[in-house]
Parts: sequence; C-alpha cells; structure tokens
Amino acid sequence: MRKILQLIIIILGLTSCSNQEVDGIWMSYNNYIIDTDSAYYSGNEGIIIDFDKQTISYIQNDSIVPINIDFKKSKLFVKNDTTNVEFKVYEKDSIEIDFDINIMHVFRPLNLNHKLSINENQISSFLTKSDFFISNYFDKNNGKINIEFSDKPYFIDVMLKEQNKKNALINKSWEDEGYWYVKEIKQNFFLVFALDQTADQNIYQIISLDDSKMKLKQLQEAEFGNAKITELKTSL
Repeated sequence: MRKILQLIIIILGLTSCSNQEVDGIWMSYNNYIIDTDSAYYSGNEGIIIDFDKQTISYIQNDSIVPINIDFKKSKLFVKNDTTNVEFKVYEKDSIEIDFDINIMHVFRPLNLNHKLSINENQISSFLTKSDFFISNYFDKNNGKINIEFSDKPYFIDVMLKEQNKKNALINKSWEDEGYWYVKEIKQNFFLVFALDQTADQNIYQIISLDDSKMKLKQLQEAEFGNAKITELKTSL
C-alpha cells in the first residue's frame, strides 16, 4: 500500500490514440495482472485522478497531490520529480497505467450524478446497527455470509500504527476479520470492504439510503464468488 502511495507522486507520460482531452474524475478498479507467471501486488485499486482540478489521490485517505496536465503534449506531471510511466487513453472509456508492479491499473470515469443529502456518519450509523448477509457462490452456509460492519478500527491498521485507520469488518461465517470504509467524492459516497485480510476489495457506489435499505451500484466485486450485490437491508 505504501508503494502505491509513493507511486502516486510521479510524472505520468500520456500516450493517447487521438490526443483527445479527458475531463471529470476517474478511478482505477478491476485492474488486471500483466504477467501471470511473475509476482504481483494486489489490493491497490482506488487511485483517483481529477482531470478538472488536476489532482491525484487515493481512495483510502484524504491526501491530494496537485499535478499539471498538458493536453497538447499529452502529459501529466508533478513538480520536482522525474519518474515516468506510460498512460494510454482508449476512446474516453478507460485509461491504463502500468506502475511497474505487474498490475495494469484501469481507470474509468466516475458517474457523480448520485449526490446524497447525507454524511459519512449517517452511513456508518446505518452499517453498524445491524448484521448483514451477502450472497456467495462458494460458501457452505446456504450461500450466505454473515458480516458485521464494526465501528472498531481494523486490527492490522492498529498494529501498523496507520494514521488513517479503516474500520473492522467481522466475518462471522468465516470467523475472520476484514475491513471497510466509506469515501465521499462531491457528495457521492463509495463503500469499500474486504471479507478478510487477503480477500480482494469490493467497491460500490451508494445510490440511495433510508432507514432500512442501502442501494448499491457495483464497481468492483471480489473474484472469490460474490453474487452481485445491489443492496444491503438491515434486519431491524
């Protein structure tokens, strides 16, 4: 994770098929392995590029790094740094960046038309007041996994003395612990969670929230076999 944060502060060389300008806010998710026969570092999705404000950031914290974007030369760069990576745009639908960790980061534009008149505390209150059951194709417990969104900090972040601590996700079906957190971008909210310490991250955009139900839009679901989750319903 620290390596990814370090790689954010770099010069990005942009190679676009049509030299078209890109706008809006883009986030990397559903990345893929470049060479399956070589070692790779997973769990690093969620890098965010704001082409309008010319910044780059990471979904797990609030640190924002200003960048300069030269669309004529097709380059993004940070002052006082000289590292380069290739940056390719495909028909304004996706952007691929190889950070030299054997993972291709695939950026896609975020749809930020789901603004909610709520805050992160209200979302946390909804998630932590009840257990939830999510579907899983490979789980023996009738295809359901019982999870609790705890308000306690994730134990690994505590051990590592991380400044930005994620919340603990208690996986009661697996008797294990993962993590969860919420990210706000222009009054749009994103829920990210993992079912244990090694599972891939699930990333959802929160579409709506009331007293009993949170509606979700899938961005990235873990590869271990989740059925498509469209909502979380409280048992209260």
